[in-house]
Amino acid sequence: MNGVKSIDGLSEPLLALQVTEMRDGVFIGFGYNHMVADGASIWNFFRTWSKICSNGQRENLQPLALKGLFVDGMDFPIHIPVSDTETSPPSRELSPTFKERVFHFTKRNISDLKAKVNGEIGLRDHKVSSLQAVSAHMWRSIIRHSGLNQEEKTRCFVAVDLRQRLNPPLDKECFGHVIYNSVVTTTVGELHDQGLGWAFLQINNMLRSLTNEDYRIYAENWVRNMKIQKSGLGSKMTRDSVIVSSSPRFEVYDNDFGWGKPIAVRAGPSNSISGKLVFFRGIEEGCIDVHAFLLPDVLVKLLADVEFLEKCG
Repeated sequence: MNGVKSIDGLSEPLLALQVTEMRDGVFIGFGYNHMVADGASIWNFFRTWSKICSNGQRENLQPLALKGLFVDGMDFPIHIPVSDTETSPPSRELSPTFKERVFHFTKRNISDLKAKVNGEIGLRDHKVSSLQAVSAHMWRSIIRHSGLNQEEKTRCFVAVDLRQRLNPPLDKECFGHVIYNSVVTTTVGELHDQGLGWAFLQINNMLRSLTNEDYRIYAENWVRNMKIQKSGLGSKMTRDSVIVSSSPRFEVYDNDFGWGKPIAVRAGPSNSISGKLVFFRGIEEGCIDVHAFLLPDVLVKLLADVEFLEKCG
């Protein structure tokens, strides 16, 4: 499935799986078409499938929730320009080499980050999201070592599930792809000088402001100006941005196919864009694992950053 685009779904598989049995365990690898399903949908599918495999029973399983969602007046099927479906010739430019690292945040680490956020924003009773606090910490730490000038722009992209933000809202279990890529933009200098609490507030305010209208405008514009996003390899995105995806809310460790519950989960090669941060629930309660894809020099500096490491288990 490497190199297969989502627009190839008419001729390529929508889901590919590989089970590898080792002497001391089993690996389940999978890839899926992101136009068909988002993270919430694929992990719900895995949960249901594992229940069927482990006990052979289909009773008490929730039926698949499906609901068509089209903007009023949208002319569909949507036609993709031929130029966007054609395969580009291999580039002679060398693609940057990315390094992977899983950063483990314990329940105590996350509690300390949330306390620091509350202390800096001056609202001790403010409910601080664990994902947003860790995202703000990762964003500031990575950009601090990216070699950018203080006046340059930096961005934090966050993939947001809009099921419950639509009007009328969709069921939380609704199968499909209902993700909106929101973005916070500031300067490198401001991100560094204002502190963790300020960075958290930028992410929090942006996420709280998203509405049904934002998604409707996004959908209408996407249809009118159809473009297939190209890979971020070699672009400035490799240094000036982080991309937050997945969620620690996904029940990745509850999927027992009859071989026992998982002991680890990792992101696949399709996430190989520098600055990509894939969030998973940690195996211990209240923990978060962040599978990060970074440029080698950035990772080396990050691993030598005492301020960063003291908040990471």
